Amino acid sequence: MTAVKTTPAHQIQATQTGADQAGSHQDDGQILSINPEELAVLGLNAIAYARHSVLDHDGPADGFTIHAANGARIGWAPSLELANAAIVQHDMRPMPVH
Repeated sequence: MTAVKTTPAHQIQATQTGADQAGSHQDDGQILSINPEELAVLGLNAIAYARHSVLDHDGPADGFTIHAANGARIGWAPSLELANAAIVQHDMRPMPVH
């Protein structure tokens, strides 16, 4: 069995005050504004992505690094399928990158 290393989503909750405030705005038909701090944490615990990488920790390892919405590396898996499965397992949605 192949191990998939990830960090639980609750451990990557940087500062949620911005996201909490962003979600508390009332939609009365007006265009809402969002400041850079709110934008930075938007989706942080909801989406993640995997990208191909070659790690050189104990020798070259071809696989996929898993990243939070803000780009922070939160895990690694030997295949894209396992990376996406780990993202879903941590209650996040895998998003494609190009």
